[in-house]
Amino acid sequence: MENFPNNNHKSERIRFDGRDEAIPLVIELAQQAKHRICILGRNIDHVLFDNPDFIECASRLARRSPRSEIQIIAQTTKANMQQGHRLIELAQHLTSDIHIRNPEKQQQTIQHTWFLVDDFSYLICPRATQYSGFANRHDRLEVRELYLQFNDLWQHSKSDRSVRRLTL
Repeated sequence: MENFPNNNHKSERIRFDGRDEAIPLVIELAQQAKHRICILGRNIDHVLFDNPDFIECASRLARRSPRSEIQIIAQTTKANMQQGHRLIELAQHLTSDIHIRNPEKQQQTIQHTWFLVDDFSYLICPRATQYSGFANRHDRLEVRELYLQFNDLWQHSKSDRSVRRLTL
């Protein structure tokens, strides 16, 4: 099925249920990233985005090219800072490549987690506290729609100053 060229612009939607299925999907999609990763959530999920394999992919992408970028919109990063999230630490070292923002107050009702890769892949957990949802390895039309929504939130967000400096 997925081994043949896809002529209808949509590949198989993958359903996943639980951490054990979500984490390998996130890592697989991150390994394919060439230009951009976008993350949206209540926070920067520690299960999906604070593991050595994901951090390695993020670091490689951020250093790949001056045009590579990782954009993160998190309602709050307070718990992430307290837990010592590795993606925040990476962002503190690669300040021009990894950007973390908070949405404007009226939009702080994020109840889901989105993970967008380049222009073709996504993973969505409709409920941020549960690791079940769907993903797709190649769906340019859906990613374009999701990215338009993400970019609108990005344009109406502010830089998360709490993650900018390492406190000693």
